[in-house]
Amino acid sequence: MDTKDRFPLVRKLLATLGLSAEAIDDIVERILDWLSAKDQAETEAAPYPFHLRDDFLSPAEANFYQVLRLVTGQQVVALAKVNLNDLFFAQTGDARRNRAVSNRIDRKHVDFLLCDSSTLRPVLGIELDDCSHQQPERAARDELVDGVFRAAGLPLLRVPVRRSYSADELVALIQPCFGPPPQTAEQPISKPVEPAGEQQSRCCPKCGAEMALRTARSGSNAGNQFWGCTSYPRCRTTLPV
Repeated sequence: MDTKDRFPLVRKLLATLGLSAEAIDDIVERILDWLSAKDQAETEAAPYPFHLRDDFLSPAEANFYQVLRLVTGQQVVALAKVNLNDLFFAQTGDARRNRAVSNRIDRKHVDFLLCDSSTLRPVLGIELDDCSHQQPERAARDELVDGVFRAAGLPLLRVPVRRSYSADELVALIQPCFGPPPQTAEQPISKPVEPAGEQQSRCCPKCGAEMALRTARSGSNAGNQFWGCTSYPRCRTTLPV
C-alpha cells in the first residue's frame, strides 16, 4: 500500500484542521517512521524471516529481457525492476516538501531501465503492460509514473505483454524513443545495389561494430531494407542497401 493510502481517518481529521496535503503527508510519514522503529525494536532479536523469491521476473518479463539484451548489444545495459526513488529525486526548495513528494513514488519501480554501458547513465525506461493496467488504481499509478519520467526528461516506453517478442519488433518499438538516426559524414549519399546474397554482413563505418540487415516499417521507405548498426542506440549509423 502506498504511503498516501495509509491512515485515511487521520488524513481526514488533519484535512479538517486546514493542513495542506504536503503537511499531512509529512505527518503520516513521521507516524510510519515511529511505528517502523517500534516494530524494529520488537523484532531485533528475532531470526531473519526472509526467503529468496522464485519469481523475481515473471515468464513474460524474463522472455522480454532476453530479447532486449539481444537487440541492445554491449553498448547498453538492461536493468530490471529499478526503484523510482533510486532513479529520481525531488527538488522543490523545501526539505519537508521534498520528502512528501518523494513518498508518492515510494515502493514503485520501472520494469526495465536501459543505461549507457560506459557511464550507466539512464537512457530509457520500459514498462510491460498487461490487462491489470486497465484497472482504475493501476491506471492512476501509471499516470503518476508517466508524469515523473516526463518531468525528469527520461523517455518511458510502454510495451504490451506478449508470449514472445521478435528482435525486429523490439527494435521498431525502441528506435522512435531515441529519434531518427542522424545523418553523418561517414554515410554515403548513395551506394550501388549489390546482388542478393553477395554480402550478408558489414562493419559500421563509424564505430566498427557489425551491421544488421533490417526492414523499415514506417515512413516513406516503409518496406525497404537498410543496414543498421547493431550498437544502436549508442551508434545510429545506417546505410542503404
